[in-house]
Amino acid sequence: MPKTSTDTPTALETITPAEKRWDFSRDAVTPGRLTSWGAELACASALVAPLADIPWQAGAATGVLCTGAAVLYEKARGSWRRVLVARATTWLATTGWLSYALATQPTLTTMAIGTTIWGTGAAVNIGMDKWGEETREAEAELDRRLADGEEIAKAQQGWAQLLYDICGIENAVADPIVDRWPSGAGETVKVTLPAHLNIDALRGYEAELAGALHLPKGGGVAFSAGGPEIPRNVVFIAITRKNMMSGAIPYPSLAPTSINKPVGFGVIGTGQEAALNLKDEGFIAIGAQGSGKTALMKTLGLGLVRCIDGLVWDMDTSAKMSAVFINPYLRHGIGVPLIDWPATTEDECRLMVRAARQIIAARKTEYSDLLEDEDIDNLPARPEIPAIHIRVDETKSMPDDVLEGIDFIIEEGRSVNVRVSNTGLRATRDYITAAMDELTPGRIGLRTNNASELDMLFPGYGAPDMAIFTDPGTVVYMSATKGPFQPAPAKAYATMAEAFTAGSSDHQRMQTLFMDAARQLSSSRPTLDEVSARAAGLAYGQRWARCIPNLRGDAYGNVGPDRMHESVWELYQSWPKPTSVDILLGNAVDDDGYPIEARGTATEIPRLTEAMLDDDELERVAAQDAAIELAKTRVAPKTHDQLAVELFASLGKPAKPSEVYPLMVKAGYDKSDRTFRDLCARLGLQDKLVKGDDGTYAATNSGDGVPDAAGRVPGPEDDADGPGDGPHG
Repeated sequence: MPKTSTDTPTALETITPAEKRWDFSRDAVTPGRLTSWGAELACASALVAPLADIPWQAGAATGVLCTGAAVLYEKARGSWRRVLVARATTWLATTGWLSYALATQPTLTTMAIGTTIWGTGAAVNIGMDKWGEETREAEAELDRRLADGEEIAKAQQGWAQLLYDICGIENAVADPIVDRWPSGAGETVKVTLPAHLNIDALRGYEAELAGALHLPKGGGVAFSAGGPEIPRNVVFIAITRKNMMSGAIPYPSLAPTSINKPVGFGVIGTGQEAALNLKDEGFIAIGAQGSGKTALMKTLGLGLVRCIDGLVWDMDTSAKMSAVFINPYLRHGIGVPLIDWPATTEDECRLMVRAARQIIAARKTEYSDLLEDEDIDNLPARPEIPAIHIRVDETKSMPDDVLEGIDFIIEEGRSVNVRVSNTGLRATRDYITAAMDELTPGRIGLRTNNASELDMLFPGYGAPDMAIFTDPGTVVYMSATKGPFQPAPAKAYATMAEAFTAGSSDHQRMQTLFMDAARQLSSSRPTLDEVSARAAGLAYGQRWARCIPNLRGDAYGNVGPDRMHESVWELYQSWPKPTSVDILLGNAVDDDGYPIEARGTATEIPRLTEAMLDDDELERVAAQDAAIELAKTRVAPKTHDQLAVELFASLGKPAKPSEVYPLMVKAGYDKSDRTFRDLCARLGLQDKLVKGDDGTYAATNSGDGVPDAAGRVPGPEDDADGPGDGPHG
């Protein structure tokens, strides 16, 4: 049976008595041991010489033959001259003593001398054995190093000649240490150019070098200048020898993360993750039709919605980029929409730009004390103050006023964590504006129909080798501020099932990837901070009442219950008609020519999911509905205070005002969310609600036997004035 890694190594195995044997293998019979055995034989011969009557001439002849055999043996092994002399001397000494012992009568003195000669010869020969083996190992190591040195010198000469033939650079020196990638796909070679040259001397020669190195399609050459401490004339050449871009790489874990960490979207040839720091910078993604921009944005979107301290707003007039993140909620009632604001019309994009500008202004003023207290220049991204990342799909499709607003956000939003990323078919000025080009350090290039497009996307770096774009999902990316500082090839993660073999585990997982994301990430999605929400106003507060018809309605915005989940339809039906877009944009005027002030209530989506409701909680929801209906039908309606306390009691557990506010709106409460929070604070001071340390409230009179107890459905007996048609006020 073959050994496994858990078996005891052979050298350390215990030998049982039955396994003991004499070892006469070639490695065991060394000249030192032969000398020892010969000396023992000589002593024994001398002792029995008188009995055997052996002539001394026979002993002398035997010793001479043994001496010659030892010398020939060492010479055949290539031993040094000092070893040959030591072998011959010890054998001849033993031979001389043996001849004398055979020619005379052995005495104690003779035996003592013989023993001394034997011991000295054995010590010398055994010492020569050990020294000789070490010497041979040293010689072998020296030979190996010399051979390696020849190979290194040959490789260095080859690189010098290659750079001269392809790039016209003389006297380039390649570092003898080659960094082999753990993935096995290639290596990185460090090259020192002449002192007056730098990485710019190599740019544009990627394709020629890849051809000279006989690299396959999907492989290639990329240059890097290294970090700030690396001399300018040192260049790192990454050589991808295998097509790492073939096949599809499934999207990894959906575990929550932070926008303060780089957002991963693929894998580079070394096996490391390709990522961009989207807290501190946006990106521009350029690619031809069918190159996979939308798929890439889905992948990057997954990375963003995993962030517990980042919100995603989409300007997506095609509605393709956002749909997969919102449909799990709209169609199946799972979690909450992962995209916080999907703008699918030009007017909605205008409202988003307007809200973003107001948020930037509000954050700069109202968080100035926070920046001073923490001694920082830029607003930190935290769950309670989330970053806002705006993704713009196909920038050229945006109206001019929206583009101007996007430019303003790019210029002013950095310090308060409002970022913009754009996609486009081309890298020309009619597709991306000057501000986008100059102020967006992140770049992602996909397949284009002309290499000049990528040359404009990566100005000064040269167009990447177009041969690498052999498979869907292949990109080239860089970041001018965070790295990589030169265009680097990468393979983007796949998120669609069609990229994998039908029936495979990856195919099955991708079929439900975005549904799983909604289930796993809804509870960790942040909400817009109060300062920003107040600044954004009704345009933000009523966004879902406007966006749902755009997402699930027909071409005219007509929407019915057949295209959304029952719970979503009921919630949508409970909302009042949203304020006109013209009023929100300030375009509507009254009879006197003054702008009409925007009035209305927010229509937020409550953070309740069917998966979170057990039977008791479902009963509490029924109690809430009953309380709302009862409040609507009272002749003498309950006050806001009474209704708020009753709804908190119906939950049966501490809750945040944001959870109860939608229920108040359903009952006819017509004030803002901010006002309702103030109401809760006042009720807490009056001991009608108990405020927790985490910002939640609970009714003080929620218990058995109490009319407003949790889980009890109010009945007619609770209405002293009888039913009526008066609305709750």
